[in-house]
Amino acid sequence: MLGLWFVAVLGPLMWAWREKASISMAMTLSLLFGYIVQLIWNWTGHGNLVDYLVMIPSEVQSGEIYTLLTAGFLHNPWNPLHVLGNIVIIALVGIPLEQRLGRERWLISYVIGLLGGSIAWTLANFGSDTPALGASGAAFGILGAYLAGWPNDEVLFPFVIIRKWPVSWIALLYFGFEVINAWGVYGFSEVSHVAHMAHLGGFVVAYFSLSLIRKGTTWEGEIELQDLPENHPFVGVDDLVIRLRKEGDEKETRQAWMEELVMKTNCPVCEGKLQVHRLKIRCTESKSHVDWP
Repeated sequence: MLGLWFVAVLGPLMWAWREKASISMAMTLSLLFGYIVQLIWNWTGHGNLVDYLVMIPSEVQSGEIYTLLTAGFLHNPWNPLHVLGNIVIIALVGIPLEQRLGRERWLISYVIGLLGGSIAWTLANFGSDTPALGASGAAFGILGAYLAGWPNDEVLFPFVIIRKWPVSWIALLYFGFEVINAWGVYGFSEVSHVAHMAHLGGFVVAYFSLSLIRKGTTWEGEIELQDLPENHPFVGVDDLVIRLRKEGDEKETRQAWMEELVMKTNCPVCEGKLQVHRLKIRCTESKSHVDWP
């Protein structure tokens, strides 16, 4: 059963990585499949999976460092809202963030938020035997990273009604509630059965680490999207050009929108096919026809 849990958790992530699919969507499946295995484990009557991989501050101090990571893929089997709440954030906020950051950097930011939350919980409850589990630290890390990078983006989110809300509203509202809850529950001085410090830790660490994650890559948005030449091939696909200009400040999202453009347009000089080469749109016959930007 422990092996099955690892397959359920790692399987979607490994498949998405190999197929270059969405890592954020794979993460939601990973959490969901892992939760289902937890339920099956409990139904067998052979104990609780949580007992093997949960994070307990006193045991982390004793050397069980791996639980800082594994606890982020466990949830309370008797509370389906626990896993559902995290999946909602990862799906609705994490997917557009991945479109901004790219797959690799999104995963790095996710892990930083997860570990930041776990470490914050351990330090806040130093020596305690109170366990903590769940992907909430990572989910709050997603909110923190998005706020740091693109606070004015709007994403679909269920605040009273499902509609597009600014990321800044979502992130700061969640963060503010956690500060109030953490102080109201235990004043930052007592052990809490709700990991408010993990939520705050994941948010803060991911927020301040985003600039480092972006600088640590070969892409820093140094190529500007220049004005279109007078004789350009993008007639009739103005909406795609607008999306490219609005969202194309990251390497992978720019690549994706450019590939969408070349599929729907032809060279205005020779009517030949266009291609994307090193983040430039070029004519396959001659780059003197089209070479943009």
